[in-house]
Amino acid sequence: MIVQHTQKIAAVIAMFFVLHAGQTLAAPSQTTTATTPAAKSLTSKPEPAVIKPPTLETQFANLSRISKTQSTRLDQLEIANRDALTRNQTLQLENDNLSVQVKALQSDRSAQMFIYGAVAILVGAIIGYIIASQFFRNTRRW
Repeated sequence: MIVQHTQKIAAVIAMFFVLHAGQTLAAPSQTTTATTPAAKSLTSKPEPAVIKPPTLETQFANLSRISKTQSTRLDQLEIANRDALTRNQTLQLENDNLSVQVKALQSDRSAQMFIYGAVAILVGAIIGYIIASQFFRNTRRW
């Protein structure tokens, strides 16, 4: 379709140049009385190229060819769309599973930190009790 349009445009431009060149070369020959054989060949207007409009059969053939290519492309796009949708659903499920795992690990980590804090307080209390009992024993002996 685009090729046909460019061919038509090229033919119109070529006709324009041929007609324009014929007019510019014809103008000087009218002013001078003596013309050379080379000038006569330049001033003679060539036959313009006749552009035949496409027939209905060629238009129909082009439309059916375009329709077939578009239908195959549409089928390919539908298949690609279905694949993308299934991939999207699996990725969403995987994302949900991973977010649940992250929350579980965060709660485990906070529980572990709570236990570490409780153990640290307990060890500190025991060490404090031992130091205090040693200090009071030493002061009673005096």
